[in-house]
Amino acid sequence: MANQSKAFRMTPDLELEDIVDSVEAYLRGEKFMETQSSQTTDGFVLQASQPKDSWKTISGTRLAITVQFMQVSDVLNVTIGEGQWSDKLGAGAIGMFVAWPLAVTAGFGAVRQKKLPAEIFAEIEKIIMLGGRQIAINGAGAKVKAGMVVCPSCKAQNSENAKFCKKCGGTLSNNCPECGKPLEPNSRFCTSCGKKL
Repeated sequence: MANQSKAFRMTPDLELEDIVDSVEAYLRGEKFMETQSSQTTDGFVLQASQPKDSWKTISGTRLAITVQFMQVSDVLNVTIGEGQWSDKLGAGAIGMFVAWPLAVTAGFGAVRQKKLPAEIFAEIEKIIMLGGRQIAINGAGAKVKAGMVVCPSCKAQNSENAKFCKKCGGTLSNNCPECGKPLEPNSRFCTSCGKKL
């Protein structure tokens, strides 16, 4: 598989680290891959692969990928590199001579591997369009620290005395802006004064 690259226009409110974290969460949560990322002088490198197990390796269905993120000004260049094609080639060769079903599974693994870059590019586009506010969460998310509240818009942790989110600027108060009475979650109108929210 040859390297594939794509450029994206970054928005001012989005950090490169947010995109890398979101892609890692996507690969862990949706593709069940183990991930590892590190910062480089040019940006970030993310490596991901499905855990080694004998059946996936023998059948050639194990996914693996390397993603390189480089940002210059407001342009993000993402390059996706080769995965572990040797698994698929080995399984295909064994399948042709020993057990033909392995050739089929190796072909299936190769198709899944070939689709992965386009899926990652689509995920990055979605992250940028949504300003990083909506990300895939693996498990229950980060533990909320003592004395902190979670922003309902972007899920960032803020001090419990904060009125606005430090990351997205969203309101943290659950009180009516008109009368100050507590609001029920997801209310469209204040039940005390009738103000449209």
